[in-house]
Amino acid sequence: MNTPLPEPGRSPERSRRRLPFALAGVGAAAVLVLGGLYLWPDDTRDEGVSLPRDCADLLPVDLAERLPGAEEIELRGEIRDTVEEEDVLEVAHCEAAEDVDGDTAHFSLQVVLYDPAEEESVRRMRESVAQGRLAREDDDFESEYGDPPMRAVEWRPLSVGDGGYATASGPVDEEGSDELWSSLEYSFDNARVSLFHRTDGRVDPVEDLDALEDLAVEVTERLGG
Repeated sequence: MNTPLPEPGRSPERSRRRLPFALAGVGAAAVLVLGGLYLWPDDTRDEGVSLPRDCADLLPVDLAERLPGAEEIELRGEIRDTVEEEDVLEVAHCEAAEDVDGDTAHFSLQVVLYDPAEEESVRRMRESVAQGRLAREDDDFESEYGDPPMRAVEWRPLSVGDGGYATASGPVDEEGSDELWSSLEYSFDNARVSLFHRTDGRVDPVEDLDALEDLAVEVTERLGG
């Protein structure tokens, strides 16, 4: 999902100090958290957003050029309208890898569309995303996860969607690889969107999060935002 630490002068501690300014830039559409109460603007359209026919319609053709450290990659995946999860209409799961026949995905996009008529389900989905952001604030860069163990080295709230966040993580073992895992998640209308990028070589975490956030803006536009 040699540690890729932030460049000199950009420690996690400084990133946390930048947080109030970053939150101020999220905008009026972002989730407001007041004493544990989550409030969103009442902007869910009756018909909600919709997914295109395939993954290629959700992502740019120059995807590899947009991802730091990536070489030529191939896109695979599907959009399913038969979903077992209650109140979910469609799911898009798209992956890109250098070796489409068997390599671990270097990039993935997932979009889960909830039934806009089920307002309570949409509310719970948005609250779950917002809670993920609050958990990142509380982690203080100490949470470890994955195999091999990874730890956040950079994170930010997002300028796209409602209540979203992005995280870049590197191996806990400083003698390990240069691997970097970057991910983001946000809600938009009746959609929950997740992006993930894995690099094998040294990549600046800030640069990688910039690239994912730019892609998120484009995905939102392609969903009709």
